[in-house]
Amino acid sequence: MIAPVDSTTPTGIRRTPLLARMGLRAGLRVGLLCAGAALVAGCGSTSVTGAGGGAPGPVTPEPLVTATVTPTPTPTMVCSPEGVSLAAEEANAAMGLRVMGIRLTNCGTRPYTLNGHPGVRVLDAERAPLDIEVRRGSAGIATLDTFDAAPKPVTLQPGESASFSLAWRNTVTSGTRPADNGRFLDVAPLPGRPRLTVPAELDLGTTGRLGLSAWTKSDPDRPATAPPRPAAPQTG
Repeated sequence: MIAPVDSTTPTGIRRTPLLARMGLRAGLRVGLLCAGAALVAGCGSTSVTGAGGGAPGPVTPEPLVTATVTPTPTPTMVCSPEGVSLAAEEANAAMGLRVMGIRLTNCGTRPYTLNGHPGVRVLDAERAPLDIEVRRGSAGIATLDTFDAAPKPVTLQPGESASFSLAWRNTVTSGTRPADNGRFLDVAPLPGRPRLTVPAELDLGTTGRLGLSAWTKSDPDRPATAPPRPAAPQTG
């Protein structure tokens, strides 16, 4: 149907309300399509940006942190003027019994001979002597291989070693005497020879006694002490 001519318009034709509504609906559809497309690829010249108004930049990986492990320094063995060095091994323990080996190495240039038992004193952290009785052999502390064997002469060529062992119990049987804790050993390889001091941890309890083996030649591939056998009760 043709609407009446409107003399106030330049064209002389005016739109009907139906056409106007159709044009409004078409415009709404185009606007909704544009808005939906803008969420994916943008509508016209509008671009999709990240939160905050800027385009997302490249992801920078977190730097790797590498922990540096500092190895524990190995104590340097000092060669004495006589050409020997001394080192204490870690004590073997079983049922309150302790057995520790002490190794002497010929670090000089001439043969070095040992025979019998060394002279041993136990020192505290201030290197003061403790009141500890050192007996030759197992001293009734326990039944121990080699502690009561007869001593034999040992001659060490440069680079070779010999060892002796100490045995004790760490039991506390006295309520009045404090427990003894040795921190060093003062050792004369043989009577009359210069003494050597070596760090050594001895938890002697209140027993006040050490057993001492004789010098024996060391096997370079084995420790100076073997694990102690089940111990007999201390006597005497």
